Amino acid sequence: MASSNVPSKGSPVTSTLPFVLLFFISMVFHELALESINVVYSQPPYSFQYLTSSITLFQFGFCVILPATLSMTCAGGDVISNFPREWKQFFVYVKLSAVVYGATALATMSLAYSGVTYVTKVVFKSAKLIPTMIVGVIMDARAIKAGNKNVKRKHYSVWDYGSALLLCVGAAGFCLSPKSDDDTSSNIMEDTKSDEMMESVTNTQGPHWIGISLLIGSVFCDAFVPNLSEQLMQQGTMGRSKAINRKDSGDEDDDEEVEMKSLLSSNNTDTNNSRYEHSQSQTQKKEGLSSASLMVNTNSIGFMLLFLSTIISSTLVPIVTFMAMHPHFLMLHLVVGCGLGTAVLAYTELIKRSGPAFAVAVATLRKVATVILSYMIFPKAMTMTHFASSCLVLAGIVVGFIGKRRR
Repeated sequence: MASSNVPSKGSPVTSTLPFVLLFFISMVFHELALESINVVYSQPPYSFQYLTSSITLFQFGFCVILPATLSMTCAGGDVISNFPREWKQFFVYVKLSAVVYGATALATMSLAYSGVTYVTKVVFKSAKLIPTMIVGVIMDARAIKAGNKNVKRKHYSVWDYGSALLLCVGAAGFCLSPKSDDDTSSNIMEDTKSDEMMESVTNTQGPHWIGISLLIGSVFCDAFVPNLSEQLMQQGTMGRSKAINRKDSGDEDDDEEVEMKSLLSSNNTDTNNSRYEHSQSQTQKKEGLSSASLMVNTNSIGFMLLFLSTIISSTLVPIVTFMAMHPHFLMLHLVVGCGLGTAVLAYTELIKRSGPAFAVAVATLRKVATVILSYMIFPKAMTMTHFASSCLVLAGIVVGFIGKRRR
């Protein structure tokens, strides 16, 4: 499996495996609850018309509330101290949110052009691991050239790229469901039906090359998101660093200040405390922004806009009323929100600990595991495509381990 040489805390296995498992399990709960809501409440006798708004509101909401709560209880409230307070700081996360939106919007827009089908979209989306690796190498080289000492250059071998290629092709084959399969409670099948309906209605509006260009843009947006996230977590809080630069002339001035305190202070205990506080602040700057802080800073933008839109469109009151009348509906939304919030937090932590390529590889394997799980819960005939895709995914994992041993 492709991974960068970014060091992680502790043993690589013990530091990443819990987050990999947490990501997989959380996504399973999220998708099962999401499918249950769609199956039960989108049809009679309920037919709730604001279903999409309620689900999206909980998804965005828990991507803010969950990391903020964990930070307040476990990390001393670093989310509050790291929240941007100036427009220039806030604009960085606006750009990141725009890239996240672009990854989805461009892929959807591509279906409006001739020759671009759901199959084409799946193949392109499944191949985002390789662009993620390439974009990461370029972005790190530019950051290091600009003098950013917190960024560590990534190095990928031929084995890493070979492993990524096998995983991408295998995942694409797994995500392509045969048209003869029965409709089951699978998000992949729902996406297939909605996208095929869109392409059947509108895919004659423009030439083929424009649709392919939009898909390429979508894939590269997907590649930029984890790499931008990693650099933001490596650089730490911009607002805090700027405040430090305004107060002090740099780390040397901080050291001189501690030395002056040690000379002027007659109490050795006070001196030791000041040195300890200084070393703690230096360690915090070195560690950078936490995954919880990044989640809150990024998703709070979308959550605030979405919350305001539900109020303006007069959909918030019907959603709350329906949840009060149907506790099961509320419970499923809580599972959807908690599941996605936990999964995104684990995914962001994987980016911080092991790099964007490793996190995207885990997400790619998660799609394969979801398809396998759907085939186990809702038995369907395995095709030769699925068998070949299984072999490719397994080969990709093996090649990745071989490459890691050779290093």
